[in-house]
Amino acid sequence: MSVEFRDVVKRYGNATAVAGVSFTVEAGTLVTLLGPSGCGKTTTLRLIAGLELPSEGRILIAGRDVTNLSATQRDVSMVFQSYALFPHMSVLENVCYGLLRSGIAKAEAAARARDGLKQVGLDGFEARQPSELSGGQQQRVAVARALVLKPSVLLFDEPLSNLDARLRRQMREEIRELQRSLGLTVVYVTHDQQEAMAVSDRIIVMNAGLIEQQGGPRDLYERPATPFLARFMGESTPARGAVRRLDAARVRVRLGEAEIDVADQHAADGDATVAVRPEAITVEPAPGPTGALAGKVAKASYLGTHMEYSITTAAGTLFATCPRVERPLAPGAAVALVLAPRGVIVVGR
Repeated sequence: MSVEFRDVVKRYGNATAVAGVSFTVEAGTLVTLLGPSGCGKTTTLRLIAGLELPSEGRILIAGRDVTNLSATQRDVSMVFQSYALFPHMSVLENVCYGLLRSGIAKAEAAARARDGLKQVGLDGFEARQPSELSGGQQQRVAVARALVLKPSVLLFDEPLSNLDARLRRQMREEIRELQRSLGLTVVYVTHDQQEAMAVSDRIIVMNAGLIEQQGGPRDLYERPATPFLARFMGESTPARGAVRRLDAARVRVRLGEAEIDVADQHAADGDATVAVRPEAITVEPAPGPTGALAGKVAKASYLGTHMEYSITTAAGTLFATCPRVERPLAPGAAVALVLAPRGVIVVGR
């Protein structure tokens, strides 16, 4: 089932949490609301769930106006950041809870709960208590409890934030596989860019209560429309540059003494702010090849698999990574930066 926001505003007194947002989540897709803390993404999710009502605008689910309907009237289920499992109930009782509250007979509720636990790989865990489960297993119980209600829309509020890095990767793969296999419509909230790119058909990036940009993961990473988005979607540092258009599809970007031809259909000639991603930079000893950008190492950090450098250049201080950990560069070392077109992005005048 689709979800549609039409000019939705949410105010709390004089503070505006969501400032006139419009978007559509197509049926059977996973769309992530992504942004920093306080950007309005969780409020937007709660507006879909019916846990908050909008101050202005309309919300539609499957074409039906649900703007003023309560959470119980919307046919949506939500998986909370804290999982919200009842500690005094068994796993099976936790998954049955919503079914029983909705009036389903106990035997049918138990059968559906067992099926739900099988779907998330917890067959045989029915009698355990939440305290006997790992964080990942508790997460699966919370997902099963939401799935058995057969909602039109499934909502996830920062579902992996309490897990360690390895388990986060595993769980995001499982959530994505479940969404695809069941054809669910999912709205997912996170502040983690990698998590959003890994699970999403489409990402809506929010900033200060507004939509900064929306699109597929590759579009947002490779073609950010604003300096904020270039910084937020992965690592990048802003640089001072100049742009000259070569043809309808390409521009030549000048950064200090370096010139790079990049794909761009919109940038106008003149001075520009350019985002440079670390993967676009190859760090070489000075003087380096012709056309390289001269720099000096300001900071160096060893991270095991690679070095991280802050490098002062004529275009500004750039952040770079280098896999050559066996030959680290010390602060003050002169270097030459070879820039690749992919990862050099014009983001503003």
